[in-house]
Amino acid sequence: MSAPPPALPDDALALAAELGELAVVRQDPESGRIELNAHAAALMGWPPGLRSISRDEVRALVHPDDRQASDAAAAALYDAHGPIALEARLRSADGGWRVLRLVRTMQRDAQGRPLAIVGVLQDISEREQARRHGTELGRQLELVTQAAGIAYWSFEHGALRPRWSAQMYALHGLPADQPEPVLADWMQQFVHPADRERVRQQFADWRRSRLTDKELNLRIVRRDGTQRDIFSHTRSDGSAGRPSLFGLVIDVTQRRTAERALQQANERAALAARGAGVGTWETSLHSGKDRWDEQMWRLRGLEPKPEAPSEAERLDLVHPDDHARFGEALERAARHGDAMAETEFRVRLPDGRWRWLASRSVAVPDAQGKPDRRIGVNWDITDKHLAEAARQAQAQALGEVRAKAQLLARMSHELRTPLNAVIGFAQLLLAEDRDDSEAAALRRQRLEHIRSAGRHLLTLINDVLDLASLEGGELRVTMTPVPLAALVAETLPLAEPQARAQGVRLQLDAVEGVALADPTRLRQVLINLLSNAVKYNRDGGEVTVQARRRDGRVVLSVRDNGRGLSEQQIRRLFEPFNRLGAEQEAIEGSGIGLAIVKALVERMGGAVQVTSTPGRGSRFEVILADAEQPTGPLSAAAGTGLRGTLLYIEDNAVNALIVEELVARRSDLRLLGAVDGGQGLALARSAQPDLILLDMQLPDMDGFELLRRLREEPLTAAIPCIALSANAMPADIHRALAAGMLDYWTKPLDFDAFMASLERLFG
Repeated sequence: MSAPPPALPDDALALAAELGELAVVRQDPESGRIELNAHAAALMGWPPGLRSISRDEVRALVHPDDRQASDAAAAALYDAHGPIALEARLRSADGGWRVLRLVRTMQRDAQGRPLAIVGVLQDISEREQARRHGTELGRQLELVTQAAGIAYWSFEHGALRPRWSAQMYALHGLPADQPEPVLADWMQQFVHPADRERVRQQFADWRRSRLTDKELNLRIVRRDGTQRDIFSHTRSDGSAGRPSLFGLVIDVTQRRTAERALQQANERAALAARGAGVGTWETSLHSGKDRWDEQMWRLRGLEPKPEAPSEAERLDLVHPDDHARFGEALERAARHGDAMAETEFRVRLPDGRWRWLASRSVAVPDAQGKPDRRIGVNWDITDKHLAEAARQAQAQALGEVRAKAQLLARMSHELRTPLNAVIGFAQLLLAEDRDDSEAAALRRQRLEHIRSAGRHLLTLINDVLDLASLEGGELRVTMTPVPLAALVAETLPLAEPQARAQGVRLQLDAVEGVALADPTRLRQVLINLLSNAVKYNRDGGEVTVQARRRDGRVVLSVRDNGRGLSEQQIRRLFEPFNRLGAEQEAIEGSGIGLAIVKALVERMGGAVQVTSTPGRGSRFEVILADAEQPTGPLSAAAGTGLRGTLLYIEDNAVNALIVEELVARRSDLRLLGAVDGGQGLALARSAQPDLILLDMQLPDMDGFELLRRLREEPLTAAIPCIALSANAMPADIHRALAAGMLDYWTKPLDFDAFMASLERLFG
């Protein structure tokens, strides 16, 4: 550096005065010496006396990356006829970098020869820092959205077109040089034709509703003709009366493909819930400051606040049994800032209830690639935990039933060995005793009692074995068309000896129809019903057998004119070992037969109905599918290309999506959907589906009330209904079946069992 230079010439000072408090510089074109006014020197942090500097000294202060641009701008001044601007970084006296904007012009004489270069200097460091910070935030957002496979778009109030991210262009296969389409054009060009009207209507309904958020599942067709499944979450911002839209779009094609292959079912359920009740949070790894969105508070039943709760406040909401796991997740995330962190925990709501939340977070790097922030999401997984608890309870209950059934089966099996000896030797003694004496007659009478009691005990043991097999799920049925006329003709003679012994006449009414059933088990059912009709009849009574078609089913009935049953007796008629007081009389029986009848018929997909009048008799009806009339889902027309319509009444969108995807694997089936009981009842009347899948907990009524209304309607009374519910307790299942449900399928669905059931029902 040279000695302090003289002050700027008067013309430069006059220029500075004219422009106000500006930093002014002047350079001699020949020597390259640069002079600064006091404001320019102060801007650079130089001492007040330092007012002159050489061109080479200034060049040494320019940032290496900006020198080429600085040299080019300086050279251009000699040919330019106007001012030239330059933005560059210069090192100040304190050693730091300042971003300066220099606007210079060449002063010339009358002949156009250069006289001096005069310029104005401006410090734009703060503005440049803000601009670069915004650019960095945009870059990080783009990186995060690309890494997560999320595209985004926005539409500002007053704009002609929306703004798309690069990921949106890539998702739609639209070249980057093409303009973003307006909503109507996007709908026509990209939305799948089968989804177009639904999406248009839902979007229009949402805009009229004035709700903030809207979620949609739809398909798009890219420019190359390929199809993609996407999930869209749109938010409307109407602040200051200027409505704007912002949307996130996620490509879920791979997830849908995985669902159809029955892979990664748990992950699919979590992804299906994205955007529906998912809270987001962010924390700075340097300052420790946190940010929560509104949904983070809502998940805990709290009103949103400007500041996120402290770590102690968050921990206070967590269940005591989950404190250790919650704390370990926080510590692990802090220790390994660049790792994915996942955990599950319970939080207490203000009303005292507990809800399960899942948390997943990932670190976001800064410009140097070092962890700078951590962003994460929370979502409610209470239903998953409740379903798991119900599944475990169901497995435990099933295990207990099977253990009891196996114990009964083993006991019954062990009893048959000695019983075989009792009956066998009684028969041998009776056959060998040919003495005509009075003592021999008495002996034979006693032996006959032993044989009769043994046979009764054998019948009881056989019934216990059947009941144990039914309860334990070990008894299998083989469904096949069964001509009822032939079955009745084979079975009726077996009941003749008992009927003659009790003075009861067997009659055969019209028998027609072919039932879809197991012939051996159906014969067992008919024998039980005939035996009861004879035993509980009166002297000279009658038992009539009839079979006919009714409402797309076949009905096999056994009617007697015996003692009849009261309403109270009918309610307890099918309870095992309950003989309804007949044990006080000399009528043989175990009280198991009707329980077996009901279980066998239901195992064959049918139902048993009883009507009776005390003192006048009873009618037992076995209702089964008609193998010759494919009018319902229990048709035996397997493999005939039958097409069926299913109606699924379900208010949970995720559950509806799962069933939709499963049914979509069968091209012969059509699925209709309703979100509450009222809509489901209306759709059942108009569409007349072949089968109704019914959630037991609906917003406006429960499944039992809806089933009652369906049965009261002539148009829907005969439509079979299957319950779908997360309530898996045996009592819940029994109640639903007793109310008239064809079957009871528990959630979460077993996909293999679900598809097998569709195959059994529709062929």
